[in-house]
Amino acid sequence: MSILSTLLIAASGMQTQQQGLQTTGHNISNATTPGYSRQRLETMAAFPLQQGRIILGQGVRVEEIRAVVDSLLEAQLVSLHGSLGFADAESQALANIQDLFPTDGQNGIGAALKAFFGALSDLSTNPAGSSERIHVIGMAAALGNILGQTRSGLVSAQTNLDNDLHGKVLRLNDLLSRIADLNREVASSEVRGNPANDLRDQRQILLQEVSRLTGTTIYESDEGEISVLAGNILLVRGDRAASVNESDLGPSGFRQIIYVAPDGISFEATSLFTRGAIGSVIALRDAELPAIINSIDLLAKTVVDGVNSQHVLGFDLNGLAGGDFFDPIGAVLGAAGHVKVTSPVRADPDLIAAAQEAGGVPGDNRNALALVDLEKLPFPALGDSNFNSYFLSVVGEVGGRIERSENARDFQSSLLTQAQIRRDATSGVNIDEEMTNLILFQRAFEAASLLVRKGDEMYEALLAMVR
Repeated sequence: MSILSTLLIAASGMQTQQQGLQTTGHNISNATTPGYSRQRLETMAAFPLQQGRIILGQGVRVEEIRAVVDSLLEAQLVSLHGSLGFADAESQALANIQDLFPTDGQNGIGAALKAFFGALSDLSTNPAGSSERIHVIGMAAALGNILGQTRSGLVSAQTNLDNDLHGKVLRLNDLLSRIADLNREVASSEVRGNPANDLRDQRQILLQEVSRLTGTTIYESDEGEISVLAGNILLVRGDRAASVNESDLGPSGFRQIIYVAPDGISFEATSLFTRGAIGSVIALRDAELPAIINSIDLLAKTVVDGVNSQHVLGFDLNGLAGGDFFDPIGAVLGAAGHVKVTSPVRADPDLIAAAQEAGGVPGDNRNALALVDLEKLPFPALGDSNFNSYFLSVVGEVGGRIERSENARDFQSSLLTQAQIRRDATSGVNIDEEMTNLILFQRAFEAASLLVRKGDEMYEALLAMVR
């Protein structure tokens, strides 16, 4: 082996250890960077040189700088972000309507129903009483107000979800565009043989956020580009991203999602987004909250119809046949917002028909008692439940739904936390390990530089012999 070969071997060692120091420094600098995957210098012996029967080593060469990544774990993290996104959005939205259904018995629709029928009971003990009649009208008005307020609160929750959907769609489009750009950069770098470790980390963070919004499935090509799907909807393919737009208000009065594929084909796709936070918001806005609203509307209409049908069978203090107590309601939809005592009854409490017969006025209380009995009467429209039982079933369903959503959120959050801990153990930066590597590369560099000095001394000795 010549002195030049010795110097070349030393140079390869110095260059390799320098890259090792740079890689270690890069790891240390990004120790707190979210989503960063530590990188490792992969080296191997340079191709040896054969001289006769002797094979001489030629130093070291860098094979690659490889990111320490568990692909299966990264895929699991993306999936878990989708599950948590759905559960978290659902839990937050349902928590916002919880106050509309108090369980203390002192407030809300249940308490208003009890107060209204309590006022009717008071009237039955004194059917000619002016204060009792005024009290019935007041409690009926209070019942109508709380029914309307509850419905209004639920509709406001729908509107808030619709506005939330708008923000999420804007964010999704931005993320998809950035992922497409990173796909192009990753492919451009790696086709030249340069691993795009940092670009891949950035892309992975964006993928997790997209999954939290839509739930995603990821496929990677041999060139390092990825395709992103939400269900059967292609969101990104290579360096081209789909766009998710919003139409004008649809038949429901809320925004609809228009999907525009990378090739330009577009169609209405609201119902196709079923996962992630966007899927959760759509399901709540278009299915779950409307079902709760319909339950309140149905209760309101049944109360109005039931009271009116009994009230018209009685006679007022003037001995005249009773009319409607509440303004009649034609359809279930919107009923909770239209529960009002009729104008004539509000103006003249004597029109409340407490008597069963005209000749029994003023002491006849039998129709008032029949009105009181409505509170416990089963109604076919309510599934053969009475008013209170039906409302309690609605409250129970809402409360159970809230509890299930919170449990699901906590469970998915726990799964994600555990997966992130495993990911950090595999791909995260360990400062102690990096400091050890730092010393190792430093010592190896010093040794290689010493070899250069020794080679230089050998050259000097040869030159001295020539002189």
